[in-house]
Amino acid sequence: MPNHPTRAVEPTAAGVAIIGACAGDVAATIADVGPEIRAAVRETGAVLVRGFDTLSVDEFATIAVSLLDDIVTDNSEHERVGVSGMVQTPVPFSPQQKLLWHNENSFNRRWPLTLLFSPTVIAPVGGRTPLTDSRQLLKILDPAIVARFRDRGVAYIRRFGTSVGLPWQRVFGTHSRLEVDDQAATDRVELDWRPDQTLSTRAVRPAVVAHPLTGEHAWFAQPAHWHPACLDTETREAMLEVFGHDGLPRDCQFGDGAIIPDSMMREILDAYESIERSFDWKVGDVLAIDNVLTAHAREPYTGARRLLVAIGDEHEFAGRVGHETVKVSR
Repeated sequence: MPNHPTRAVEPTAAGVAIIGACAGDVAATIADVGPEIRAAVRETGAVLVRGFDTLSVDEFATIAVSLLDDIVTDNSEHERVGVSGMVQTPVPFSPQQKLLWHNENSFNRRWPLTLLFSPTVIAPVGGRTPLTDSRQLLKILDPAIVARFRDRGVAYIRRFGTSVGLPWQRVFGTHSRLEVDDQAATDRVELDWRPDQTLSTRAVRPAVVAHPLTGEHAWFAQPAHWHPACLDTETREAMLEVFGHDGLPRDCQFGDGAIIPDSMMREILDAYESIERSFDWKVGDVLAIDNVLTAHAREPYTGARRLLVAIGDEHEFAGRVGHETVKVSR
């Protein structure tokens, strides 16, 4: 039997609780400590399991099966590793730029409550995974900003066929327009098919939710990934020159169609940055994140970097933002 891992008395500099793992039998160790990990991640928002040797894809999948009640295998935003789809790698993104803070898939009707990350190759410079407490973010943001987002929600706008980003066939998992129409109706996504077969989508989602298990209120959104004010100056100017203000591949507004001011987005980014915390990866680490309680980002990096990802414990939005209470249900 493996020794019982114990949580470190002192957290890392990132404020993440550490649970020690025994190198060796991964399946036995994770089965032994699994209940402690699941309890700790709901309390702290993020738990770092440290002590494993380099994890193979199969070993990481074993950990995911032990820690997640269900595993999302059809997440179109990530690249699959292996046939099953249980293990994935993050969406490709320029290593020269910072991938800003977000709650995974919060722009979709269905989203994972639990995320698992494990590095197999660590960048020699940069590449850490900064974390922010979504409960704390809600507290430090200007109450007027919180109220506007809570009452109106966020409209995430995606324009396919611009040659930037994934094609709609990949995102919807089909080449059939009829299947896309059916899926969009279920997921409350507005579609705008153009004569040239390009597609624009608009989905209104909440920005503030109550945690489905604890009831704690948290900021749960990712306008930082969609609003043009959050692009670096060079990229933003180039995108606007090519696509114009009304043709950007990604954009976001308030749910009622009102523009989200650039100044408001800068306040949100400043708030994220003020509470960001990071730690240095070690090969074999497993980071478990509560996706409602904790947002994550990715630093710029140089050299090679590879991260394994598994997501699961899906929940979904119910109700209409601004018309009735937004509920979260399995």
